[in-house]
Amino acid sequence: MPEESKHDGPEVDPLINAFADFGTTGDLDDAISNFIEENCEHFEGAEEGGENKLEWTDLHRQYVEMIELHLESFCKEHETTAETMFQLLSDVNSDSSLDQDFVPQVIKLCEYSFFFQNMKEAADIMAAKREANTLKSEGEFNLSGCYQLCTDLLNVTEVEKYYEFTGCPWYFRKIIVAASKRLSDVVVLHEPEEKLIFKYSLQFFGRKSKEYVLDDKLVESENMWGKVIQTKCFQDNASSKVRIQAVKPSYAPDGFNENTFEWEEVDGERLMVWKRRIYENMDDKEPLEDVSGDFIGPKLYFRPMSGTGSPSRK
Repeated sequence: MPEESKHDGPEVDPLINAFADFGTTGDLDDAISNFIEENCEHFEGAEEGGENKLEWTDLHRQYVEMIELHLESFCKEHETTAETMFQLLSDVNSDSSLDQDFVPQVIKLCEYSFFFQNMKEAADIMAAKREANTLKSEGEFNLSGCYQLCTDLLNVTEVEKYYEFTGCPWYFRKIIVAASKRLSDVVVLHEPEEKLIFKYSLQFFGRKSKEYVLDDKLVESENMWGKVIQTKCFQDNASSKVRIQAVKPSYAPDGFNENTFEWEEVDGERLMVWKRRIYENMDDKEPLEDVSGDFIGPKLYFRPMSGTGSPSRK
């Protein structure tokens, strides 16, 4: 994977680069995920900005102690301290010269907001898994279900090209590529013509949840990185897909970025596919291509888990 790019952007402290490598190769992310899964039930129904329970404070203390324990080996190798690392991570998170779209959650470990959000989202994912089947209706386009990423169909080169084009610094880009292989806990709650809720867990970035109102109206909303953008979302019944278009800001100044969710037949198996594409102009019918003629943007395939979603085979 290339370590240089015309889109690389500002450099950060070498310790942050080393920590990014540590996050992708060590046991830190697994430890965080296990801790969250084991304790998230205490956050079911929690609301951001609501009551901060003493139980949560105690769990956060245990969480920080666990992270510090895992940091010991890293700190010894790089002759630094956990306190120094936490300060550097805080500095990166508040650095306005960095595009915060691409700062992974592993760089935000020192924030309570990471802890709370991921605890809450993990509890919500558990509830969403129970709800997914109740929204499934026969005879109509409906994506509701629980899914497993088809890693055998993942084209990491597509992922790399897309984030290089969008200006993601290489030291975060390599984390995104690695994380793409471990996308999990995917749940879709789809109310046709009304809304689509997409929940998932992404290694190093934490748990995410996005709700899209399918009214074809331009609104301001946060993207998956927490940045406010202008989007419009609608259900395209002619092509049986849900389309989410980011109009402003866009990676193509006169165009838009688009995420689509749809069904696709692959070797006789019906899979849900999440496509990301970039259109250079608002009137374009076809997305941008790279020099080799391939569309710029990855496709992620998901297999319905047993008993959920659309039947995997006709």
